Amino acid sequence: MLDKIKLYIKPILQLIVGIFIIAIIGQAFSDRLNNNTPEALKEFKDGVQNHLVWSIKGECFFVRPHSDVTVYLIRVTDCDKK
Repeated sequence: MLDKIKLYIKPILQLIVGIFIIAIIGQAFSDRLNNNTPEALKEFKDGVQNHLVWSIKGECFFVRPHSDVTVYLIRVTDCDKK
């Protein structure tokens, strides 16, 4: 009986350690992928970034820059033209 335990203890411990390492790596990637918050506002000398704009329907949006080529349109209901 003791010989069987000695035979299987090493693979079981390797499996447990492997699962633990995979869980830690998965958690690290999950934290990195779930961080979707935009950065702080960037300063632009001209353009519509950091300003309010209106759609043809009269809906108001704030233009928030995310990178040099990407902006977010954030809906602002307070300034809608109706």
